[in-house]
Amino acid sequence: MTVLHIVTNSTPPVSADAGQVAMSDLHMLHTISMDLIGEQDLAALYGKIVDAAVAITGSQFGTMQLLRQSEDGTVSGLELLVSRGLSPQDKTVWEWVSPTAHSSCTAALKSGNRAIIPDFECWDEIQDTEDLLAFRRAGIRSAQTTPLRSRDGSLLGMISTHWSKPHQPSERDLYLLDIIARQAADLLERTLREETLREREKELQHTVDVLRETEKQQNLLTGELAHRVKNLFAMVSAITTHSLRRSSDPLLVQSLQQRLMALSSAHDILLQSDWQSTLLGQVAHAAVNSAGVSGRVRIHGPDITIGSKASLSVALLLHELTTNALKYGALSLGAGKVDLSWRAEETPEGDILRMTWRESKGPEVVKPAGKGFGSRLISAGLGGSGGVVVAYNRTGLVCEISAPLCELQGAE
Repeated sequence: MTVLHIVTNSTPPVSADAGQVAMSDLHMLHTISMDLIGEQDLAALYGKIVDAAVAITGSQFGTMQLLRQSEDGTVSGLELLVSRGLSPQDKTVWEWVSPTAHSSCTAALKSGNRAIIPDFECWDEIQDTEDLLAFRRAGIRSAQTTPLRSRDGSLLGMISTHWSKPHQPSERDLYLLDIIARQAADLLERTLREETLREREKELQHTVDVLRETEKQQNLLTGELAHRVKNLFAMVSAITTHSLRRSSDPLLVQSLQQRLMALSSAHDILLQSDWQSTLLGQVAHAAVNSAGVSGRVRIHGPDITIGSKASLSVALLLHELTTNALKYGALSLGAGKVDLSWRAEETPEGDILRMTWRESKGPEVVKPAGKGFGSRLISAGLGGSGGVVVAYNRTGLVCEISAPLCELQGAE
């Protein structure tokens, strides 16, 4: 005859001397609670909860299990956290209990409620199984298992007590077990939260370590790339000088070398931003500084980012303007000054960058008869759509350059 009881809940027992019993039970629960509060070690807390369950039910064995996924993640089983009364061999047997096993804890796992087996020898389902032999070897004859649930009702684990003889726990025992189970469930829930937090902290630390190593490698590669590109610029400059050594115009060689230096300076800035967007002001200062006239050129404008292609164009353009100013314009005289400014202007077609190069206190400006490479480069502006207006005023050269901001901020 099958003997398995599934109990949905328990109520406080009522008897003639209920008041005296209640006071005794209350004292015991108070003692247990104070004992738990004073304990900080997690394993010891689990053990004290099981000790309390064993004391309440007068059992010879007790276990507390945590609901876990199997190693392959296919099924949920019960992992043994702590036990009382079991030999090392018995602990090994029940270290992991799968849902297919025959026991009070698996019966509770399937039903979601407390399971009571007063006598394993009278339980039809366990007959002729290894599970019954395991209970016999351990000296276990009967058992009860109470589910441990979180405050939101999620199943966390089980707390079980086992007896060496056939046994039916009393209503008083089950009622007190429910109180102990509440404390055990809260402890398990806290443990799982802390465990999840620790795992997330480990994952976060691993991610941080990977990012740091990646950044370290990236900085190393960027530095190596910068070094090689500088060598490449130097080699191109040397080849240019050698190839044009017989040129009748030494200024041509010097001009080409200076343009290469301007490109190199812009390249250094782009390397610092991983060839992504960079500030227009940075490019402008680098272009002027490379000519050694930074103190005579006033540079001002809002922070505006431009893409890598636009950065190279701005560097070359400002280099040509600076070179022309040194040769023929305001910077050719000691009192000459240059004002370089820019702004973003809203239009119905989108934002437009307007950059102005304004020379003053220099020699009288005369429009050149022809156009060299530099003049053509200035006239081309920043490429794409937009425009360039060059005014050869008597007070100094004024060059106004405009281009759609969206084009300048593109990566290409």
